[in-house]
Amino acid sequence: MTTETVIYLDVDDEITSAATRIRASQASRLALVVPPGSRIATSRMNFRLLAREAGRLGRRLAVVAPDAPSRALAAAAGLEVYASVGEYE
Repeated sequence: MTTETVIYLDVDDEITSAATRIRASQASRLALVVPPGSRIATSRMNFRLLAREAGRLGRRLAVVAPDAPSRALAAAAGLEVYASVGEYE
């Protein structure tokens, strides 16, 4: 059975808090909702590190971001990207 979780990040969340929330989830499929201006969305490497952590745990990670630059960085890191939670679901 596939379980899904949507994790809403705050603008000030650091990569460490996002990784902790990924580890805390028991869901096999996760979506990180990244708000515009998020610190995490400043680098493709941040998304790569989060993808690696999810993969290490056997979880599938997607990024939901309303702004195109954040989606582009996440896609460049190899993640599925969506513009809204509705689109993800």
